[in-house]
This record gives sequence, C-alpha cells and structure tokens, in this order.
Amino acid sequence: MKTIKNLLLGLTVAAMMPAAAQAQNCADFFNSRTPAPTYRYNQASKSATCYSGSKYKFVLEVAANVEYRVQFYASPVFNNEVQVKIVEGEGNVLVDLPGKVDDEPKKGMTCLQDYMDTKTNKLVHPYFDFTSQNATRLTFMIDIKDHMEYTEEPVYDEWGTLIEMKKKAVIPEGGPEKVKGCFTVYIIDKPAEVSAF
Repeated sequence: MKTIKNLLLGLTVAAMMPAAAQAQNCADFFNSRTPAPTYRYNQASKSATCYSGSKYKFVLEVAANVEYRVQFYASPVFNNEVQVKIVEGEGNVLVDLPGKVDDEPKKGMTCLQDYMDTKTNKLVHPYFDFTSQNATRLTFMIDIKDHMEYTEEPVYDEWGTLIEMKKKAVIPEGGPEKVKGCFTVYIIDKPAEVSAF
C-alpha cells in the first residue's frame, strides 16, 4: 500500500513539473538585481508577462534634475526579436532600436544584445541614460515580433558560385506560434549633478 502511495505521489509531482516550468513570475527578476554604484532602484521598474506578435506601452514620469538609466531584458524565448522605441513628451523619438543585429553589435545599435566595450574589453548590456531639467514623460513602445524559426538558404550568382547563406523564416501552417515570456524595463536613478553660479 505504501508503494502505491509513493508511486501516485511520484506521478503527481512528475505531472506538475511541466506546469511549474511554464509558470513565470516575472517580478522575480528584480530579486537578483543590484543597482550600479551611486544609483538607486526606481520603483517604476516593471517586468511583465508578454506574448510574441504583440505590442506594449509603458510610461515613465521623469522628475526634473534626476539622472535615469534604463535597461531592457527579455526572456530567451523571444530570441531578442523586439523593437523598442523611447519617445519623450509628445513625440520626440530618443531611441528606436532592435533587440539584436546580425552583425557584431556596438554601443547604440541594439536594446538587448550585449556589446563589447573596447575600453574595458568586457561585454556590456545596453543602457540608456536620460536627464531632464524639467519634469517630462518617457513612453516606451515595445514591439515583440512573431516567434519564428529560421532556416538558412544558399544564394548563388549567375555562374553558380555561392555568394552567401541567407536566413529565411519558416512559417508553420496556421501562422507563427504564440510564445510567452517576460519583458523587463529596469530603471535606476540618482540625483543629477547640477552646476550653476
């Protein structure tokens, strides 16, 4: 009888494992983050469950004379296939970047893909600094692209010489698969250094 109970308990736990693996608590992301020195964590930071093929908007009220640093993070399931636009006030576009590029990324080219800092020779996760002398509003427009699988196809010139391998999206029957994951807007801030006579 004890063996049957143990077997049933084992089957129950095994059945629950995939459900637990699928469950996400996006807010847990903040538990492992420590602000950079001199910065403090900003409560406006947000991590939410998002879906591929969807667009999201997040608004940050910016106080005067405060330096903000913003970073973006996405679950690996999105493959960095996002576009992030940061708009100030009524339409001044400050940033409009993809999550990744096919070439080697450099500072200011992506919003998610790490780049090599040539001064320190270390990988750096992209960040964006903002300071305003007046209170304003930043709107983050996040476009999470369709979840696609890709295949590489050869491209030949007219003589049959291979020119390149080109990525081609493989669209499954019924359209792209919807996947869910976390997208995080991580904000830290510090008083701006204001100098005046």
